[in-house]
Amino acid sequence: MNVVPPDFLRIARRLRRGGLVADRVFDEVFPLAARGPSRVYWTPVEVAVRAAKLLADRPDSTILDIGAGVGKFCIVAAAAVNAEVWGIEHRPHLVEIAREAAAKIGVSPTFRHGTLEEQDATLLDGIYMFNPFAENLCTAADRLDGTVELSEEKFWKDIHATEDLLSRARVGTRVVIYCGFGGNMPEGYGLVARERCAGSLELWVKHTESPERRSREPRTPATRPASSSLH
Repeated sequence: MNVVPPDFLRIARRLRRGGLVADRVFDEVFPLAARGPSRVYWTPVEVAVRAAKLLADRPDSTILDIGAGVGKFCIVAAAAVNAEVWGIEHRPHLVEIAREAAAKIGVSPTFRHGTLEEQDATLLDGIYMFNPFAENLCTAADRLDGTVELSEEKFWKDIHATEDLLSRARVGTRVVIYCGFGGNMPEGYGLVARERCAGSLELWVKHTESPERRSREPRTPATRPASSSLH
């Protein structure tokens, strides 16, 4: 008996029409091993749609997802709004999964293997973060895998790199944070909206140029709900 492959293109069609897709349905686009971590590590579809709409305040915006994982936010955003969507991820095998999933659904976000230090903040209109560095502080049993460096030292390094990226962004840059990111928003940003959407969703907008970033005392990383994800 032949098995009919799933029609993944219907997911993009539904999102383009303003609808939602259940996470269990969307996650079928990923390999089985990548579906298990979804409730903890990948952005829920509902959140991804809302975040994308907050970020893409004008047509053809450029949005960066920091810590894209298997690309769930980027794929949803690419279908739901008129924007150029980029994802940066430090695990190369997740980048490949993200590219394959996007091709199945019929959208074209750009996924890159790299680090924040390589990003040009002046090219961005919006930045999305789902507590992307919290895995550094998890126990070994709660981590995705051991293929990359994970440590408290790496956590604070990434936090400072993110704060520096935000400081270098253009006036008007929009930042959506889901369940925190562990750092401080630089001066020049204002909190425009805070919502509940399967967790805490915040929209920040850069209103003025940030002064030279001052050193800050580390603060306790934001926590995430057990039912939420990191990308």
